[in-house]
Amino acid sequence: MVVTRPEPMAGLARRTLWLLVVASTLSFMAMGCYAAILPGYVLHHLDLSSAAVGLAMGATGFVAVVLRPLGGSWGDRYGRRPLTIVGSLVLALGSALLLGPGVLVLIVFARVLTGAGDALFTTAAMAWVVDVSRPERRARDMSTIGMALWLGLALGPQWGVFAREQAGYDGVWLGATGLVLAAGVLVWLIGPPATPRRPQPGASGFRIPRGAILPALAMVLICYGNGVFEAFGIVHMTGRGIAGGAGLGGAASVFTVVAVTTFLGRFAGGVLADKYSPRPVAIAGVLTIAASYGVVAVSSSFLVAASGGALLGVGLALIYPALALVVTRSVGASERGAGLGVFLASLDVTFGVGPLVGGLVVGATSTETALFSGVAVALMSLPVVMAAGNPPVGQDPEEELELAEERPPSPV
Repeated sequence: MVVTRPEPMAGLARRTLWLLVVASTLSFMAMGCYAAILPGYVLHHLDLSSAAVGLAMGATGFVAVVLRPLGGSWGDRYGRRPLTIVGSLVLALGSALLLGPGVLVLIVFARVLTGAGDALFTTAAMAWVVDVSRPERRARDMSTIGMALWLGLALGPQWGVFAREQAGYDGVWLGATGLVLAAGVLVWLIGPPATPRRPQPGASGFRIPRGAILPALAMVLICYGNGVFEAFGIVHMTGRGIAGGAGLGGAASVFTVVAVTTFLGRFAGGVLADKYSPRPVAIAGVLTIAASYGVVAVSSSFLVAASGGALLGVGLALIYPALALVVTRSVGASERGAGLGVFLASLDVTFGVGPLVGGLVVGATSTETALFSGVAVALMSLPVVMAAGNPPVGQDPEEELELAEERPPSPV
C-alpha cells in the first residue's frame, strides 16, 4: 500500500487560494495607486524636482531585488503565513509614513518599506499557493494569484485618483494603509498552512536554489524588451505618428491592451503549462514576445501597435506560469520560497536594466533600434529555456507523495 503524508483537504486548499487572491488584490491596489498619485504629490504638492520623483519611485526596486530571495528563504524556514502577515504590516507602515511631514528623506524611506513589504508579501503568498495546490494544478493556481496582482495594479490607479479627489493626498495614504491591513487580516484568517519541510540543521538562512537560476536568467533576457517598451514605448509610438492621447486609439491605450490581454490569458497559460509541460509553452511565449517587440518597433498606426501589445500580453501570459512551474518542479519543497524569490527578483532586475540599457541604445541610435534589441535579446533566451529542462510532475520526492494521494491504492 502507498504511504502518504497528511495534506489539507481540497476545500481548505481552495479557501486558502481565494483568500490569498483577495488579499493580494487589496495589497496591489495600494501599491498600484502610487504610480498615479506619488509623482504628482512629489512634483506639484511638495514642489520638488523630477529627480526627486525618480528617486521616490525607484526606491522600491533595489530593496525588492535583495529581499525577494531572502524573504523566500525565510518563508521556507519559518512558514509562509508569518512572512505574509509581516509583509502586509511593513506595507501598511510604508503608506502610513506618507502622512507625516512631506520631506524627501521620509518619502524615500516610506518607499523602501513599500518595496520590502511587497517582496515579503508577494513571495510568501506565491509559495503558499504552491504549497497547498495539487502538483498537476500548480501552474493554474499560480496564474490565478498572478491575475490578482494584475487586477490590483489595474484598479489601484483609478482608486487612488478617486480617493485624492474626494479626500486629498492624506485620504489616499490612509486608504492604502487600510487596504493592506485588511489584506493582513485575511491572511491571518486563513490559519496556519501545512508546515514546509525544515532545512537541515546548520543550513544557511539564504540560498539560491540551482533550479531557479536558469529560469530567472531566461526571464531577464525575455523581458528586457518589456522594460524598454515600458520606458520608451510612448515616445516611440508618438514619434511614428500615433496619437498621444489617453483615449481609445492613443498610444497609452496600447499599454491597456497589454494589461488586459495578459490578465485574460494568464489562466489559460497556466492550464497549458500543466497539461503539456512547461518547456513548449515557454518556447511559444518567447517567440510571441520577440514578435511583439518587432511589431511595435515598425508600427505607424494604432492598430498595428495594439496588435504588438496583444502579442506581448499573450506571450507574458504564457511565459510566466511556464517558467514559474519549471522552478517549482526543479527545487525541493524546503527551497520552494527561495526559488520563487529568485525568480520574482528577476522581474525587478529586468525593469531596472531594461530602461537603463535601452536608454543607452536610444541615445546612440533610435527607439526603433532599442525595441529590435529586445527581439534579439529575447531570442537569446531560447537556449537558456532549453537548458532549464522540462521537469515532469512528481520529479520532487515530496511532490510524488502528493500525487500518490490522487491515485487509487495499489492492490495488496
